[in-house]
Amino acid sequence: MTDPLKRALEAAVAGRYTILRELGRGGMGAVYLATDLSLDREVAIKVLPPDLAAQPSLRERFVREAKLAASLSHPNIIHVHAVEEHGDLLLFVMQYVDGETLTERIARSGPYDGPDCARLLQDTAWALGYAHARGIVHRDVKPDNLMIERGTGRALIMDFGIARQEHATTLTEVGQSIGTPHYMSPEQAAAEQVDGRSDLYSLGCVGFFAATGRPPFQGESAHKLLMQHLTVPAPTVESVRPEFQPGLAAVIAKALEKEPANRYPTGEAMAEAIGALQLRSREVAPLLRLFHQQTASSLQAIITLLLVFFVFTQFSDKASTLLGTMVGVLFLTVAVTICSQTLDRVRFAVRQGFTVADVRTAFDAIADEIARGREQLLDDPVERVRTKRRRRVAAAGGFIGGVSIPVFFNMVKFGSGGAPVVEPIGGLILLGGTVLIGVSIALWSMRPVRVSVPQRAANRIWSSRFGRAVFARAERRYARELERSGRPSVATTTAPTERIATPGSGGPSRA
Repeated sequence: MTDPLKRALEAAVAGRYTILRELGRGGMGAVYLATDLSLDREVAIKVLPPDLAAQPSLRERFVREAKLAASLSHPNIIHVHAVEEHGDLLLFVMQYVDGETLTERIARSGPYDGPDCARLLQDTAWALGYAHARGIVHRDVKPDNLMIERGTGRALIMDFGIARQEHATTLTEVGQSIGTPHYMSPEQAAAEQVDGRSDLYSLGCVGFFAATGRPPFQGESAHKLLMQHLTVPAPTVESVRPEFQPGLAAVIAKALEKEPANRYPTGEAMAEAIGALQLRSREVAPLLRLFHQQTASSLQAIITLLLVFFVFTQFSDKASTLLGTMVGVLFLTVAVTICSQTLDRVRFAVRQGFTVADVRTAFDAIADEIARGREQLLDDPVERVRTKRRRRVAAAGGFIGGVSIPVFFNMVKFGSGGAPVVEPIGGLILLGGTVLIGVSIALWSMRPVRVSVPQRAANRIWSSRFGRAVFARAERRYARELERSGRPSVATTTAPTERIATPGSGGPSRA
């Protein structure tokens, strides 16, 4: 069935945008993914329903406030590129973000843990503080208006500064209140004048939802919800999820205070309170992440070569011959080459302004990421069942495969010439046992990931006196190179916090 709204939109923007597909639809119209032909980029186009766009008062307010929102430029706000009017159509051309709303994210994966919730609230609080300082109040902060970028987890606010008159099915009007009942502040519910602290209350409701999977108040009608926001103290996160991080739960509780004066005065103040908890994951500079990956791979290669060489010397009767010497020289050549390449990586890291302390901090952040990923994996009930099943199958298969080997050897008979004779059934037992052992090894290796032994060993090396000495030598060498070239030393002037974002830095992190 042809979409009449899409047909009208295609006709209105022909030659400037190519409409690709619908992204979503709701009471306020539809959102389409499109290609901006002049700039060759993907954008999202939101089209308001003609019945709303035809109302002069709503039309004027939408256009005025959307243009105001378009003046905002912040990494956690979806930017409005243009506001256009085409007859009965009113549309907004916005930045396209590949991701999902917070509502979809919680429905898919369940409530956030402490660090993820801290990042969500801190990102949003920074964006709200930025807008409030410019006189813009969102008035509809809710999970559906928070986009979580796929791959990065960054939170971005949608529909910023656009006050919306919802239909009666989603909003019961109280005076001129505008918003969503589950996430509306008490002053909004009372149709009073609002400021930025109203958005922070709504953000507290969002934080409660992210931490528990449900909004703080639930009711059968919008009227009952609004009355709860006005008169009923908000529940604590701990009352729903006792194991949640208490400091962050306290931040959410403060944002949910009924009186605006008892909340955080600004978004920046709320973000700083979250940062002081030091829950947010540290972001590792890509070069340091690559450095750790390469050094761990190099160390794993050396360990593998050492094991191969050891097995060769133990089980080969030609280890002392020319062949053994050649194998030894080959091992040393490969090992020396790998070590020299590692030293080159150290020198490159130093030239980029990194220190051995940065390398150790990066490893700690990577280890935290792996631990959190493992925890999230094991928290999923479906994955928990699959992991237990894989372990049982691996253990049973390994046991049966191990038993089959001595059974096979007991079935081997020797002929008159001393040659072994294997019955067909014995061959099948050996083949089946070998397959079972292989399957068991593969299933066991699929257990939830941990920090690998080479990664830990590499970190111990860089944390040791030897690792510090290697970096110190590289720094002295680079300083001499700079001195000869007459350039200033950037290795000593670049702050590590520019490379690795530390918790509680009080502002958006930079990778």
